[in-house]
Amino acid sequence: MFYCLGIMLTFPFVSSAVLNGTCPFVTPRELDLKELDGKWYVAAVVSDMKIQGDCAMILFNHKSDNTTDVSISWISNNTISYYNGSVELTVDSNTTGDLLMVTYTDQSTETFSFLDVEYEHYAVLFACYNNEDGTSSTYELWKLTRTPHIKDDDALKLDRAVANYSLQDSPFIHFNNTENTCKVSGGTFLNPSSLIMTSAAAITLFRRLY
Repeated sequence: MFYCLGIMLTFPFVSSAVLNGTCPFVTPRELDLKELDGKWYVAAVVSDMKIQGDCAMILFNHKSDNTTDVSISWISNNTISYYNGSVELTVDSNTTGDLLMVTYTDQSTETFSFLDVEYEHYAVLFACYNNEDGTSSTYELWKLTRTPHIKDDDALKLDRAVANYSLQDSPFIHFNNTENTCKVSGGTFLNPSSLIMTSAAAITLFRRLY
């Protein structure tokens, strides 16, 4: 489910992409949800989520009961918009790697493979679904970094992970993640009554981003 706080400006929407062929066979990485915990910046994305604006972030919150929440948020003109949900790991039946299954608050789900990850620096997420025509597929790609500015070495590794599956020409939308664009001023108030999905834990999760 999608939520918005503030006045929304108009920006191009992110969209998923179509491959002329079925989904590529990928070898996902093994994952550690504890290491995944914390804030990630979305450097670039191909997705059917209606993400728009300047700064975009993902927060994984691994809790003491061994469950993990997730919040995907983006900011434009001091406006915060977001999706919330939970994540769990499943085993890829074709490899020894892990799959990250995200369940959003509207109960829709998405399953991601990590094409590459260095928990202190960057991650590349990939999701793909074969279309009914049997000759094409629809996919998403997310490039994540731990810092607003991409380090040159990390950028090369992100590009290499994408190119390994011939996805380097994907129609990425890039975000202008900086300390300024990712900052919400004190004048923006997160009103708990506006969070229809809400629980005290969900509000705490969201506040960790800002």
